[in-house]
Amino acid sequence: MELYLQFGYGMKQLVIDLSKKWGGAKVILSPRDATPEQLENWYPEFKKNNVECLFDPQCYYPKTNHPRLKCYSYWNNSMCTQLESNNSPEESLIEKINYYNDLVESKDFIIPSILLDFDSNWFNRWESHSLKLIEASAKIVKHKQKLLTLSLPSGLLTQTEDKIEKVLKIVEKWEVDGYYIIAQPYEGQYLVKSPLWLSNLLLLTAGLKLQNKKVIVGYGNHQSLSLSTAKVDAIASGTFLNVRRFTNKFEDNEGIMRKSKWYYYPNSLSEYKFEFLDSAFNSNVLQSMKPKSEFDSSFVDKIFSGMMPSTVKIKETELFKHYLTSLKKQSELCTQPSYDETLAANEVLYKTAEKRIEQLKSKGIYAQTRSFEDIVDVNRSAIQRLDEVRGFSLKHSWSEI
Repeated sequence: MELYLQFGYGMKQLVIDLSKKWGGAKVILSPRDATPEQLENWYPEFKKNNVECLFDPQCYYPKTNHPRLKCYSYWNNSMCTQLESNNSPEESLIEKINYYNDLVESKDFIIPSILLDFDSNWFNRWESHSLKLIEASAKIVKHKQKLLTLSLPSGLLTQTEDKIEKVLKIVEKWEVDGYYIIAQPYEGQYLVKSPLWLSNLLLLTAGLKLQNKKVIVGYGNHQSLSLSTAKVDAIASGTFLNVRRFTNKFEDNEGIMRKSKWYYYPNSLSEYKFEFLDSAFNSNVLQSMKPKSEFDSSFVDKIFSGMMPSTVKIKETELFKHYLTSLKKQSELCTQPSYDETLAANEVLYKTAEKRIEQLKSKGIYAQTRSFEDIVDVNRSAIQRLDEVRGFSLKHSWSEI
């Protein structure tokens, strides 16, 4: 499972730096966070530094008033109304979106979708919208893989499994190459505490993979590592929380809360504030929180330089680079040649996290709101359900999907 970068505000240089470090990177560009002129100006530098670009049109909330989104020629706040009319605005929409894809030479074309609240009419509206956009894309978009956005409201992901099977049945004959999945988190949580939400997401993504489709899941974080058990092709993540979980960040609001710096300790799957790193320093356990040898610790070496962490000058950008580099490595470690080996790799991840969290807690070191302690069982439960429902099919198709 690959890690793509989910582009957020101010991430341009970080993307380039990580691409240099990683030997190449893939980024899902965000019109909410870059003007058309910036895309045009930045792309040559991206290309020079081996950054492969995708373009997410971000049509999730058509009535949004974000000024940068409104700079794009395809943006129309009556989009939802138009998709439900008898007119044919879809080809014009796709043609304009394709212009920006050509601008950044994307190999995959992300077909947009609207995030609809789940209700009794959701399936009809969603299917109607999707078919119109698929048909328009087939006419307009050439020489690119077409990935349909599946915007999944949390209300759908907390339904009974027959609703997930209904989605899979509907999409079975759709002529697209794959799916770009946006999953609205349960109650807006960063680390989702609902096993049902996650198991339904795993069942859906695994079902799509068993239909031999490419699957990319956007707006992810380290909880998304569990998607490796569904043979998902890639997850995407970024810097601030608004690109690590899907929220309505598309209003005219630039407010990004920067209250605390967080250090991601990969072996605990948890993030720690610097105040608790100071406690770890005083308790002589800080060095045990340094990333293991298989992880690149160069971005955070200053934290372990023998000084109180809060007195060390380390930029938030370096912490973000560390998080994303660690997540990339963990994505690789979780994905194994067989289904059973992948399940085992995920279980090793969780057992290690449980052990390290408990050891640190015994020394008074807590991750607070970003602890993975309660999430371990959520992920385990979801994976167990995946294994019950799709395990046989995944096991026998693993090398082919």
